[in-house]
Amino acid sequence: MIIALALAGTLFFAFPRNIFAKVELGSGDPIPPVWSKSDSPYVIKNTIQAASPVTIEPGVVVKFKYAASATFLDSITAIGTEKERIVFTAWTDDENGGDTDGDLGSHPPQKGYWYRILIGSSAKAQFENTSFLYGGEHPWGTLSFDSASKNSVSVRNSAFKHNQYAGIYINYNPDQIIENNTFLDNGEGIVLNDCYHGLSATISGNSFEKNANFGVRVAYPSYNTLDARNNWWGDRSGPYQSTKNPSGKGDKISNGVLFDPWIGKGGFVPVVVVPGVMASWEKDGEWQIDPIFHTYDNLLEEFKNEGYIPEKELFTFPYEWRDSNVSNAVKLKDKIQEIKNQTGFPKVDIVAHSMGGLLARQYIESDDYQDDVRQLITVATPHLGAPKVYVKWEAGAFFSDIFETVGKYIFEQEAKENGYGSVFHYIRDRIASVKELLPVYDYLWDDNGTDYDLRVGYPENYPRNEFLENLNSAEKVKKLENVEFTKIIGKPEGAKTTISGYNVVDADIRELWEHGYPHGFEISKLGDQGINKDYGDETVPLYSAESSNIPNNKTLYFESEHNIIPTDAQRDILQILTGKKPENEVKNWVIDDILIGLVFSPVDIQIVSPSGKRLGKNFETGGEYGEIEGAYYSGFKNDTEFFTIPNPEDGEYKIFAQGTGEGGSYKIEVAEISENPADPDNAKESSVVIEDEAQAGKTREAKVEVTEDQIRYNPDKTPPTITVSSPEKKDYTNDEILAIDYEVQDPESGVASNVWQVEKDGQNVGWQKNAVDLSFEHLGNYVLRINAADNAGNSIEKEANFQVVTSLEAIRNNLNHYFSLGLIKKKVAHKYFDAKFRNLEKLLSLLKKAENSNLKPKPKQEVVASLEKKISKSISVIIRQINRKTPQWIDPKAANFLIEDLNYIRNN
Repeated sequence: MIIALALAGTLFFAFPRNIFAKVELGSGDPIPPVWSKSDSPYVIKNTIQAASPVTIEPGVVVKFKYAASATFLDSITAIGTEKERIVFTAWTDDENGGDTDGDLGSHPPQKGYWYRILIGSSAKAQFENTSFLYGGEHPWGTLSFDSASKNSVSVRNSAFKHNQYAGIYINYNPDQIIENNTFLDNGEGIVLNDCYHGLSATISGNSFEKNANFGVRVAYPSYNTLDARNNWWGDRSGPYQSTKNPSGKGDKISNGVLFDPWIGKGGFVPVVVVPGVMASWEKDGEWQIDPIFHTYDNLLEEFKNEGYIPEKELFTFPYEWRDSNVSNAVKLKDKIQEIKNQTGFPKVDIVAHSMGGLLARQYIESDDYQDDVRQLITVATPHLGAPKVYVKWEAGAFFSDIFETVGKYIFEQEAKENGYGSVFHYIRDRIASVKELLPVYDYLWDDNGTDYDLRVGYPENYPRNEFLENLNSAEKVKKLENVEFTKIIGKPEGAKTTISGYNVVDADIRELWEHGYPHGFEISKLGDQGINKDYGDETVPLYSAESSNIPNNKTLYFESEHNIIPTDAQRDILQILTGKKPENEVKNWVIDDILIGLVFSPVDIQIVSPSGKRLGKNFETGGEYGEIEGAYYSGFKNDTEFFTIPNPEDGEYKIFAQGTGEGGSYKIEVAEISENPADPDNAKESSVVIEDEAQAGKTREAKVEVTEDQIRYNPDKTPPTITVSSPEKKDYTNDEILAIDYEVQDPESGVASNVWQVEKDGQNVGWQKNAVDLSFEHLGNYVLRINAADNAGNSIEKEANFQVVTSLEAIRNNLNHYFSLGLIKKKVAHKYFDAKFRNLEKLLSLLKKAENSNLKPKPKQEVVASLEKKISKSISVIIRQINRKTPQWIDPKAANFLIEDLNYIRNN
């Protein structure tokens, strides 16, 4: 392999040591039956012939010296794997098997360097996950079949690239198995030459692109036919055929080839949109593409307007951007494979923004690459890194534009919720992608006392980015030549607005700023913060985006900021992929400000906008609300819970917090962040903090006022008001129905709860209904106690005192009431006691008259005493009769209350 390092802005190459072949085979040498990976690479010196079976293990590289060839007369089995392909290539090919010719790369491989592999007339052959490179020195092709029987040879999932003549050349019986292969940059893809008359061949699922003369050719179309339907020809217009498909833009085919339908006919090549860092978010186990800033919504909508069908031709690849691009590239490979399986297309197009471009490149340049990317379009990608990332890696610091400020809030929440003491430690331990965005060139200037000198010699005394060093090595970037590669770059005219480096000084701040502190970084009002600027898109320097050492087919420039380029370049992206430039463009999402709220446990939240639209948890059903357009709620099942609302409407937002777990102290931080047209590098930021105590299952309410670029929080400190209509502070006779009637009001945060109970002698009497039948309640003093709380957590208690008494009239009414309820069981009992009560009523009337009479004191006292004695005796008789007739005539419950009432009459 060849490793390229960028040192001091210059590309240097380091060549590996010479790798000698462990096994060299030449004419007359015995041919081993098994070619093992441990003995690889094998070198074919001239012409060999194998008369007995040969098996080649996965991962073996077979190299042919000039004009060398191999013939297999019995059988050859060469079945590799996706990760360990078997490669047949030129001796001068240093990318596969190392520098076996020892020339340190001075003689790169050329087409037609070696001759061919020939399968004899009676031989059988299986090739799977193999590659045939730089062969075809003779017009008979790189892999030639002389098979006499059908299905003697199968070639699947293999690649034929950079061969002088045909990739596959068939004689005699053409009916062999050729499926799901790639034919790229050959003289011809497949040729049917001198075959048995009247026989045909069928191939399917193959990809033919950039083959110079023909994708497929039938030498004698009057005798043979090649059924090449359902293959890909490099363009959805199909193969070029002078009479049957003259408008086809794909590889040329000859007469005798059936090609319609072809893969891509009537549809688009599937496209995958890969977002940048912090532009994917997981919700309920599913990843979404930038639901916060909607960076790709306009682009995706334009794709749909031009006819792309989501999940059929238009796909997105949101991913865990905190992880390394290396691991995410493996997941991209799996995603592309799913798309290929679903659509039948052998290749996809990729549109990748920012770091997504590095991720896509990592896949294409890796050993896992499956030759399944047709076009790669990188949009504002930092191919050489972005100095803006330096402050995050060195100190967990952020800049102050709208995107960085939102990122700062989210990183701080994630760090805290994941148990980290600082954002710095969180990034170093968890966010591998930050390191992989660091520049791989010189960008730090050291203080020399009077000025600053460029620190020359990356990676010495720089934070190192091994990922980009490897990705940009000459060996790796060469693989990009196999795809149509377009770079779309932001290059606004005018001022230099993009961070290109830093003037640094030594700093002793614990482990922070290991490689230098930007002079004055934290004092933005006093200078340039130690920041150097140059041309670029306000995030990626022009130098890094252009990356002249990384080859590409086309470069387009836009006067756009980093996160706006996907919108501004949408028409050009569609033109690159489809050949047609849309007349109109979509610009539905332009976000100037954003409201963000971050939750620190233990609560879940719900937000209600000024217009009454809801976002967050539905406390009643356990589901979620999503009524605010463009808003994002992370969900309450994630470790971190937050929400964002783009372009929030002005007015009052209600934030409800419901306690979870065991409750406890919680905090909700809400910020309004908006673009500052006068100073784009420093967004306007206004924030409030809501703090309270949570109880499990209980809900608190807070209100924040959003006005333009300001947010205010005036916490509710006033408890609810309680107004009691009934009971009043008075005596109630126990023949009444007592109403419990009160109202609780809280105009600020609203009433969260209210409960009441009635107590007698300090004990809850257990009343449940708001209308109480006092005939079944004991006499005495009562207290109605009401407790209420509002959604802000303020509470109040109010009491209402009243007394339950009785009278003879009330007792008679209750007697009738008990009788109507069946508690006085005998009619005769009802009549008996009613008569007794009437007699008692007369005695009481006489007593009252005596007490109010004009008799002299002594006679009056004697009369009153006599009447009281009679009354007491009468009551005793009635009580005795009640006890005697209970429970036969009177229910015990009614009996007890009648006795209590009679004793009250006697004692009062």
